[in-house]
Amino acid sequence: MDPVRRAQAGDLEAFEMLVEQHAAPLYRLATGIVGATDAQDIVQDAFTAAWRQLPKLRDPERFTQWLRRICVNRCRTHLRTVQVAPISLEAGGADQLPGRGDFRDAVDARAVIGPAFRRLSADQRSVLALHYGLGLSISESADAMDVRVGTAKSRLNAALRAMRVVIAPRPNGTGLADEQAASQ
Repeated sequence: MDPVRRAQAGDLEAFEMLVEQHAAPLYRLATGIVGATDAQDIVQDAFTAAWRQLPKLRDPERFTQWLRRICVNRCRTHLRTVQVAPISLEAGGADQLPGRGDFRDAVDARAVIGPAFRRLSADQRSVLALHYGLGLSISESADAMDVRVGTAKSRLNAALRAMRVVIAPRPNGTGLADEQAASQ
C-alpha cells in the first residue's frame, strides 16, 4: 500500500514519509509567496491541516496537488491578515547562497524585485511562486490555486505587468524601485 493510503488509514509513520518528501518543495513555495520569515510556520500549518483532512482526500493519487493547494491557501490567508516583507522567487530555500555569478548581482536583483513583488496581490504572488519558483505549468499552477487555467494566466499576466511598471526604466534611466529606494 502506498504511503498516502497508509497515512489516510492513520499510519503516522507513512505520513512522516510524506512530510519528508514534500517539505522542501512546500517550503520553497511558501517562501516564494510570503517570504522566508513566515514560510516555515505556514508549511507546518499546512501539514497539520493535511493530516487532519487526509481521511477526506478522495483521490490519493492527487496528494501532491492537494497539499500544494492547502499551502497556497494558507499563504493567501496569511497575506490578507498581515503585512509581509517578502520575497524570494529563487528555487532554493533561505539557506542557499547564489552558486554562480557575483553575489552583488543577487543583492541588486533582490533590491529591484522586492518592491515590485510587495505590490502584488496574494493571488499574483501565488501564481508567480508556483509557475516560476516551483517550475509548474500554468495548468498545474491553476490546480494548486483551485482556479481555472484562464484565471491563472490572467493573474500571471497581471503580476508580470505590475512588476514591469515598477522595474521598467524611467526616462532618467532609473526604475520606480530605484526612485523609491533613493527616497528612503
